[in-house]
Amino acid sequence: METEVIDIESLKFFTPFQSLSDKQLDYIAVNAQVVKIRSDKTIIDLDSKSSHKYLLLEGSLKLRAFDGSLSTIEANTERAKNPVAQLRPSRYHVSTSSPCKILVLKEDCLNTAIEQSDVSSSFSLNETVLDDEHEEDRILYELILELQQGNFVLPSLPHIAMRIREIIADENSCANDIAKVIMTDPAIAAKIIKAANSALYQRHKKAEDCKTAVVSLGTKVTTQLVTAFTLKELFKTPNEMLKNRMKKLWEHSIEIASISYVLAKVTPGFNAEHAMLAGLIHDIGNVAILNKAQDHPLIMDSEKHLDKIINKMHAQVGSSILRRWDFSEDFIKVVEETENWMHDDSDKSDLVDIINMAHLHSYIGSPKQREVPIIDQTPAFHKLALGKLTPKLSIKVLEKANEKIEDTKSLLSL
Repeated sequence: METEVIDIESLKFFTPFQSLSDKQLDYIAVNAQVVKIRSDKTIIDLDSKSSHKYLLLEGSLKLRAFDGSLSTIEANTERAKNPVAQLRPSRYHVSTSSPCKILVLKEDCLNTAIEQSDVSSSFSLNETVLDDEHEEDRILYELILELQQGNFVLPSLPHIAMRIREIIADENSCANDIAKVIMTDPAIAAKIIKAANSALYQRHKKAEDCKTAVVSLGTKVTTQLVTAFTLKELFKTPNEMLKNRMKKLWEHSIEIASISYVLAKVTPGFNAEHAMLAGLIHDIGNVAILNKAQDHPLIMDSEKHLDKIINKMHAQVGSSILRRWDFSEDFIKVVEETENWMHDDSDKSDLVDIINMAHLHSYIGSPKQREVPIIDQTPAFHKLALGKLTPKLSIKVLEKANEKIEDTKSLLSL
């Protein structure tokens, strides 16, 4: 291994450092290590409890999850902006798939950088006289540190959804077992029966009870629908100032979920319910941040401050939530790369392409359309529907999605 010192401009690419001053970045640069590592070398072992943090500067890494699933991280991409496999104990075995250059931070390096900087003294947690900009940055530092140290309160997956996932994992379980759990929540049971009889699924035989509905829908679809139905509860808040924002966030999630459902239907190789669920959870990080904002009056009183915190942290918070819930890597990738319009990991379309294209469809005819790329100039456009997603077909997809939006809203009892 060879080592070198990184310049502070390169550090600014990474999310944990984007709000730090040059003096704080100087401390990081001096105290962190830049390590060059050959291909096929282990960086982090599965279940590792090492307190070091690793950021990819050059090359590509291979991640093998505890369940055997594989993913990659390429340097200079959205996924490379955050520390690699930072939860401890590690849920991934991480190795180099090409020669790499990696930034290694020892425990508390970031904390010490903030504490030792002259600038950080003006952001003291006990300071009461601060201008809005400095207070906002102080709060951002605090939240980033809480997240990195595992002290940021993340929402739990609703109990019934967790129980259903556990039952599905049991090879000896059956539809009756699933139905028994669902029936412990009459509201969810009613929605499952309603779903089985809805226009979305168009089953020939009407489901009169929960067990029949589960058999009709299938265990996989039932699991995804139960998760979707319970997620709505997370988008609620007793705080009057945040109620409208949460409501709009849920409505946006439903719209993206509905368009994603239709796009998945016309694209071979995708499961429509899987895409719909991804649409519902793509902004899950925003929910946790909005709840956290209640602890900080400055953020609560300013849409500008709140938007800045969300833009900086939603991907990190969202991926942390889904890892806690044991969601698969493709869902985690969605929350990390949503609205990365030039996402193009491979020639084959993936779930991120579905969700991003759903967003672009949802912006057609709105002011937001002027802020995003033209729909047929994105990689996702040419990969979905086997490359046949022409502008004309896009309009048809959107028209069909409008029907599905109404069906989905009805199903979720908005």
